[in-house]
Amino acid sequence: MLRKALATPSLEKIRDRAFEGAFFGVALIAMAGWVYFITLLLVKFFFWFLG
Repeated sequence: MLRKALATPSLEKIRDRAFEGAFFGVALIAMAGWVYFITLLLVKFFFWFLG
């Protein structure tokens, strides 16, 4: 029983860190998508302006 009580906080910490890591990964992917989208629009506008 003592071993189970000691193991529980470590599992909660692992779960919290996994959730934070997943959220951070999704946020990075979303930011990369927005940067790509804005860069693509700026390049298209640049070529439209020159053409």
